[in-house]
Amino acid sequence: HCRKYRKTSSAPAETTGREKIMELFAVSPKIDLYSHPLYLRMINEHGFEACDAETLPNFLEKPGLSMVVFVEDPNRMKETMDALVIGPELAKSCALIEHRAIVGPPNARRIAVKYGFKRWPAMVFFRDGKYLGAVDGLRLWADLVKETDEIIHSEPSYPPSIGIPVRSI
Repeated sequence: HCRKYRKTSSAPAETTGREKIMELFAVSPKIDLYSHPLYLRMINEHGFEACDAETLPNFLEKPGLSMVVFVEDPNRMKETMDALVIGPELAKSCALIEHRAIVGPPNARRIAVKYGFKRWPAMVFFRDGKYLGAVDGLRLWADLVKETDEIIHSEPSYPPSIGIPVRSI
């Protein structure tokens, strides 16, 4: 007969799957958007201007076609990091975009209300300071380019409202 023996070890007890997940989240480093290499690359290498509620109106006064990328806190919304790569690539692929800006938290939420997009991140387009349209949320590359092309060749319009829907009786 084999003797059963008890393993005596100073190793910690097995953790459950839930505990492992909680441990992973506990040690995940917080992402600082404004010092992240992708954000800095947008500004320093791709010519995006960092705008806030005070500087965006001046940016929009520039003549020609402008694109403003609205992003959220990357710790709350992981798609922000995608936008930091997609924004410059979209601007590069569409040579008509003359001016580029990025608006991040906490200003993005306050300013976004004015432009009525519902999903994050969003790329909002202007011609001579007038609203053309927005691509909100992430898309397949082909769909993003097609939608952007349609927007930048459209006539200026009023941004959609995100107010309370009104129904006639």
